[in-house]
Amino acid sequence: MQTYLNSSKFKKFIPDWITTVVLILLFFIVLEKGNPFPREFQVNDPRISHPFAEQERVTDNELYIYSTLLPLVIISLISLYLPSSRFDKLHLLQVSLLGLLFCVTITCCITDILKCWISNPRPDFLVRCGATGAVVRSESMSEKVLMSMTKCSAPLGQMYLLDGMKSTPSGHSSMSFAGLGYLSLWLVGQLRLLNEKKLQYLFVWGVVVGAPILFAAWIALTRTQDYRHHFVDIVIGAILGSAFALASYFKYFNSPWANDCYIPIDYDEY
Repeated sequence: MQTYLNSSKFKKFIPDWITTVVLILLFFIVLEKGNPFPREFQVNDPRISHPFAEQERVTDNELYIYSTLLPLVIISLISLYLPSSRFDKLHLLQVSLLGLLFCVTITCCITDILKCWISNPRPDFLVRCGATGAVVRSESMSEKVLMSMTKCSAPLGQMYLLDGMKSTPSGHSSMSFAGLGYLSLWLVGQLRLLNEKKLQYLFVWGVVVGAPILFAAWIALTRTQDYRHHFVDIVIGAILGSAFALASYFKYFNSPWANDCYIPIDYDEY
């Protein structure tokens, strides 16, 4: 362990680890507490009139487990099993986990920034606002009556009111597709599924590798069932998470079609 920590292979990735840690702190300390743009909304809009789900199908803590901890455990076990030497095991483990954590954290940060900029109300926003049954000052109820958050009574609390304006994109969707999408790409490379000698097992391995993607899709869809997000929110989140999964994987590993797809790219090879 000490030999590897003192090696140039490890030290070359220290700036990346520092960046990842900074992103993690930025996400939890700053961005998660950011306030959305106070966009006006339509009080008789049926798209934001859904009930507030007290019990979520996938909570925030469960999301962290499914999208980050689960891939981390799988990658760690396989990394320590596949390579021949202990030095190679540690190097593969370090680069693989760095790619995963960087992928998830940058996705979370960008998602939170977009949430505050776009400021799109959630499907259950009127319940959070307390505008259900509100008296609308209009000569005709058919008119589009706009209202600001300053007029909301916020029966669930100010935190839920502000969070109600963070619908787009879906954080559950982007984070799950980032972490689990990275895991799928990593499995393709490490198991060399696109190697000609293994094409005969492509269907079997495809099921194994496709499972994380299907799991991510299920997590995203639960957000529409809980009326936390519109369908467009989870689609944008899926695209965002998948894009960062691809970018992070190709930053640290060769193409899955390459003969050396299972070997990390070192900075001296750029």
